[in-house]
Amino acid sequence: MRDWRRQPELQLLMLALPLELFWEFAQLPLYTLWQRNDWGYILFSLAHCTAGDLLILLVCYELVALLTRNRSWFAGRTLLNGVVFTLVGAAYTVYSELTNAIPGGDWGYTGQMPIVPVLGIGATPLLQWLLIPPLLLWLMRRPR
Repeated sequence: MRDWRRQPELQLLMLALPLELFWEFAQLPLYTLWQRNDWGYILFSLAHCTAGDLLILLVCYELVALLTRNRSWFAGRTLLNGVVFTLVGAAYTVYSELTNAIPGGDWGYTGQMPIVPVLGIGATPLLQWLLIPPLLLWLMRRPR
């Protein structure tokens, strides 16, 4: 089997999985689903959200790969590409949080969730998409 680090998409997903899973777990108490006291539902939601994060990352990565016509775009000059990669994910997060975290949406915030002024969305999901993608690019560029 080929080394997973030679496949940029697999490398991205393998590095992202523990980061996204940790982030989702850490922010669980800031969402109302934590209050359900149904561990089956909570674990399903944790897996569902982590898988969704990985899919969003992959779509953002492939978008930059299409724009640059290079699947290994992270290995070259990454500033502009990294900004696009990060901001597309952040923009989707804003849309998703506005759509799903509003009253009557699929999930809600507890009173402990810090809210981003003007946007009216939770700070932790936005921070997730402003911090993890650049960290992933740094990890992917490290010598093996």
